[in-house]
Amino acid sequence: MPQKALFINSEIWILVFGGAFQRANVYKENISENQRKEFREFLMGYVDSELLPQYKTVVNEDAHIQNIESLIAHANQKAELLKENRLRFGVAQKIVNLFLKYHWCLGNIECPPHFPVDRIIQGKLKIPITAWTEMDDVEQYKEIINFAKEKASAEGLSLAQWELQNFSRRFSIA
Repeated sequence: MPQKALFINSEIWILVFGGAFQRANVYKENISENQRKEFREFLMGYVDSELLPQYKTVVNEDAHIQNIESLIAHANQKAELLKENRLRFGVAQKIVNLFLKYHWCLGNIECPPHFPVDRIIQGKLKIPITAWTEMDDVEQYKEIINFAKEKASAEGLSLAQWELQNFSRRFSIA
């Protein structure tokens, strides 16, 4: 990967881990910063080499969900670091979907099939809030996605386009 692309990818990962891990309470107590760093690098290597290349072409919904589940299986190889010995589905989907969103916005990949499910977007959908950091059930995730599909379809947009149009941070810099 060229130096500029490596730099941008590194910056994306900072944002992704900030968004996915900040409130998720991912690690067991007493896990050192070095162990956390190694775990993040372990995930990054997998997503960069095994998942991202697939999205250079259109990935269907079933394959996308399998990719999220494969990240969970990969992460769980380091279960001794993780709270409850596992990475929750909600955190894994946030990692994958947020990473893909940034790369899609940069024009590096095709439109991803889903968007990062979090509290803000659930609020925009006006549905009961499910704590994405605690989500372990793919069916809960699919319910949110299916509800959003109806909204996106009514506006003639893909899910990713709809989320991009409707997502906003609480604080604007402008």
